[in-house]
Amino acid sequence: MNDKTGKPAFSFNLADTSGAPHQLADFRGSWLLMVFHRHLG
Repeated sequence: MNDKTGKPAFSFNLADTSGAPHQLADFRGSWLLMVFHRHLG
């Protein structure tokens, strides 16, 4: 287990597929599944 397990995620802003911006804080108090993967392009 690494030292970041169980710690809050860092704040970030990302656009969805339609270009609308979202930030992590928008989902505070809700369940959120985040999937990170390496782009192989």
